[in-house]
Amino acid sequence: MTKAERAARRICEAENILLICHVSPDGDAIGSLLGLGLALQLRKKHVTMVCADPVPDQCRHLPHWETVTDSSLYADRSQSSYRISPFDLVVSLDCSDLARLGKAYDAELLDGVPIVNIDHHATNLNFGEINWVEPTAAATSQMLVPLIQALHIPLNPDIATCLLGGILTDTLGFRTSNTTAQVLETATQLVSAGALLSELTDRIFNHRPMSTIQMWALALQGLCLEGRILWTEITQAIRQRTGYKEDGGAGLVHFLNTANEADISVVFDELADGQINVSMRAVPGYDVSHVALTLGGGGHTQAAGCTLSGPRDSARTQVLSMLRQAWVVQTSQQ
Repeated sequence: MTKAERAARRICEAENILLICHVSPDGDAIGSLLGLGLALQLRKKHVTMVCADPVPDQCRHLPHWETVTDSSLYADRSQSSYRISPFDLVVSLDCSDLARLGKAYDAELLDGVPIVNIDHHATNLNFGEINWVEPTAAATSQMLVPLIQALHIPLNPDIATCLLGGILTDTLGFRTSNTTAQVLETATQLVSAGALLSELTDRIFNHRPMSTIQMWALALQGLCLEGRILWTEITQAIRQRTGYKEDGGAGLVHFLNTANEADISVVFDELADGQINVSMRAVPGYDVSHVALTLGGGGHTQAAGCTLSGPRDSARTQVLSMLRQAWVVQTSQQ
C-alpha cells in the first residue's frame, strides 16, 4: 500500500477532521486547505480548516476562503467541550514541521490525535503518524488530486479552483523547473473540472492592493547587493507608513530573484512581535534550503525560509553570513 493510499484510508476512517496549513500562508497552503476541506465535506465529514495567520489577499478570490478560521478556535479550551479534543484526526498540509503550524496546532488539546502529514517540501521532518512527502511534486495541491480521487470524491469547480490556485502559486504560473508533464496533466484535469485558468492566473499575478505596491517601493529603496547575494528589509516603519498588514513580502523576493546580478535573494520581514520572517530564493545551481533548515525553517532547494527572533540586525547578520558561506561552497562545486 502506498503512502497516498494509507493517507486516504486513514482519512476515510475519521469523522471529525482538523485540517491545518503553515503560518504566513501562500496560495498552495490555502489552496490545499480549501481543496481538501471542501472535498471532505462532500463525504459528509465534519471538517475544520485552520491557519494561524489570516488568509492573504491573493487568496481571497478562492471559493469559501472565509471558512478558514484561526487559532481563536481554541480560545474556549478551558470549557468542558474542549477538555477533550473534538477531533479524531489532524491533517497537516504543505508544512515541513509542527512548529511551522504555529498556534493553529495546540499540542495539549491535540495530544494523542494522529497526524497525517501531506507535503512536498524536501526539508519535511516526517512528524506524522502517516508521512506522505513528495519533494518532486510541484505543490501540495497537486498531490491532493489523486488523493481526492482515491477517496471517490468528484472534482467540482470550487475544489478544482482551489487546487489549481495552489499549483499556479507554487509554480509561478508554470514557470518553475519542477513544472513537469505530470503537473500540466493535473492542471488539465482541474480545468476540465471547472477551474478557470486565465481568470485564476490574472487574479494571482496581476492584482495587488496599493499598500503592497507602496511597501515594495520603500523596501526597494533599501536594496543591497553583496557579492551575488541581493537583499532588502520590510521594517515596521515601512509597514506603518504604507498600511501593509500581510505577513511576508507578497512576492517581493521572487521579484528580487529576477536580477541578473544575483544568485541568491533574501527579504527580511520584521513582524509586530519583533520576530523576523526570512524568505530566501536562489537561481538554479544554488541551494538555500539547508540554511533555512539549520535556522529552524525549511522549504525547497531554491525557495526556503525561516522565522528568527530579533533584533533585525542580528538576524540579518546571521543569515547573510551563512548564505555567503553556502554560496562559496556551492560555487566551488560547479
